[in-house]
Amino acid sequence: MKKEQPDDERIHEMHAELCKMLSHPTRLKILEQLKREKKTVKEIVNAVGLSQPTVSQHLGELKKRGLVSSEREGTNMLYSIKYPKILEACDIIREVLFEKLSEDQKLLERGEDHA
Repeated sequence: MKKEQPDDERIHEMHAELCKMLSHPTRLKILEQLKREKKTVKEIVNAVGLSQPTVSQHLGELKKRGLVSSEREGTNMLYSIKYPKILEACDIIREVLFEKLSEDQKLLERGEDHA
């Protein structure tokens, strides 16, 4: 059996941190909003239906972890996704969830047929 290298351990830690960062529904909603274009906090607030302080707090966390970047345009701060591949990972997870839900539904239906 291959022994883990120190770099492997660091990557596992970073992976776990990234997953923790993506484990909050609000952060996922924010990333979803930034999927197509850069947006201001106000635009994100309007799209996700949460308060400005809540959105700003989560944007700050995403920025601190390097998933989101910001740039000033006039008086506005525009936010964007720093690594678009993260959206591909989120899409794959969503696909798995839909498959699981479909399987669960089929199991429920089979159970009802036998009742």
